[in-house]
Amino acid sequence: MKYTRNVIVWVFILAYLVVMSGFMSEKQSEQRINSIDITVLDAGRSHFIDEDDVKNMLLASKIPLLGEKSEKVRLQSVEDKLCQQRIIRSAEAYVTEKGVLHVDIRQREPFVRIYNRKGQSYYLDHEGNIIPVSWPFSPFVLVVNGSIYEPFNLSKTKNLFELDHDSLPERQRCIYDIFELASFIDQDEFWRSQIQQVYVTPSGEFELIPRVGSHVIEFGRTEDTAEKFYKLRLLYLEGFNKLGWNQYSRINLKYNNQVVCIKN
Repeated sequence: MKYTRNVIVWVFILAYLVVMSGFMSEKQSEQRINSIDITVLDAGRSHFIDEDDVKNMLLASKIPLLGEKSEKVRLQSVEDKLCQQRIIRSAEAYVTEKGVLHVDIRQREPFVRIYNRKGQSYYLDHEGNIIPVSWPFSPFVLVVNGSIYEPFNLSKTKNLFELDHDSLPERQRCIYDIFELASFIDQDEFWRSQIQQVYVTPSGEFELIPRVGSHVIEFGRTEDTAEKFYKLRLLYLEGFNKLGWNQYSRINLKYNNQVVCIKN
């Protein structure tokens, strides 16, 4: 008898769930998008875009949203359209039961700004993505300028590594050497705070402009990068801390096992 009563209870529960599920499904099918809530999840770290920028991107995409039935909104299309913007790293769209379309955004994080020989400017992030300078926010990052040649079209290429750069002529590999050097600087807290600019000479060598001191650092090419910075760190810590930071106009790191300094 007890077993039969339990079976009847479970039958009623299952029937209730089926009815409620159908009711909720019907209600959801009639639900329309009445508002859009946009969140830039990493706004505290990067300020390239804000909620208004994302709303304008959605308007420009011409995907029907406000007033549309939620079941007809193509959430994947919303995400794909937003991710076509080079500054957006990821986008997630979902609808809650009150008819609110939520869009969560993460931005790309640039770490170096490039000014090439043509006067064009853009950012790179740590994955080699090319980010146009088209937003009002200017992050405080390393600047590289000078005789910079890119082997690609900046308006079409989205990432440096779309090309097989190992087979390129030396001059056209310059941007990849810049990426390597800038990455090394950015990954070291001391050098990230000390080196503010890199200049590419017409011969394709690098000169570093420090934040402290009036000297220019002749770095040469990117061979033995770690060794060169090790020598420079020793000079700073054991030499300049004792002698002062404004005794020399140029520091040459291009020679093996030595650092050549030229006085002012």
